[in-house]
Amino acid sequence: SVILAVGVKHRTLGLEGENDLIGNGISFCAVCDGAFYAGQEVAMIGGGNSALQEALLLSEVCTKVTVVQNLAGFTGEKKLADALMEKENVTAIFNTVVSGYKTENGALCGLQLHNDATGEESEISVDGAFLAVGLQPENDPFAQLAGLNDWGYFDSAEDCTTKTPGLFVAGDCRSKMIRQVVTAAGDGAVAAMAACRYLD
Repeated sequence: SVILAVGVKHRTLGLEGENDLIGNGISFCAVCDGAFYAGQEVAMIGGGNSALQEALLLSEVCTKVTVVQNLAGFTGEKKLADALMEKENVTAIFNTVVSGYKTENGALCGLQLHNDATGEESEISVDGAFLAVGLQPENDPFAQLAGLNDWGYFDSAEDCTTKTPGLFVAGDCRSKMIRQVVTAAGDGAVAAMAACRYLD
C-alpha cells in the first residue's frame, strides 16, 4: 500500500531573481511572517480571498499595505474587500502586474509595476512582498494511478481513496475545501487507517 502526500507549492510570478528573494523580502504567509514587517511597508500581490485576508492581517502591523491586483477589481468576497479598503493604511492598484523586483544588498526593496490597461510603468518601494496568487499541485506523475480533477489535485473525497486499490492520498495535494496543517494531518490519519484496512 502507498500513501501519496506530496503537498503543493505556492505559485510564484516567475520573475528574474525571485527564488533568491524568498525569505529575503518575499513571503507567502502573513500569519507566519507578518510580524517581521511590523512598522514597515509591504505589498500584497493578488486579489482573491487569500490575498484579502492576508492583507487585512498585515494592515494591523504594517504602516502601509499596497495590494497589487492584475484584474480590474478584487475576485475575493465583497465583505473582505470592503473591510480591507476601509483601512486607512491600505491602497489598491488594479489592472497591474509586477514586472520586476528591485533589490538592495540581496534583499527586496521595491517592485516594478506594469499597468495592463494603460501600459504605464511605475515603481513602488516596499520592505516586503507577499504573494497570494494560488497554489500549484505537482501531481502529474501520478495522474494515471490516482486521477486528477480539473485543477490538478488528486480527485479523492474525505476517505482519501483513489481509483487504484491500495493507493491513498493525503494532505494539500488532495481535492478539498481547506488546505491547512490540521486538515492535512487529519487526512494522514484517515489514509493510514484506510491503508491498514486494505492490507488486512
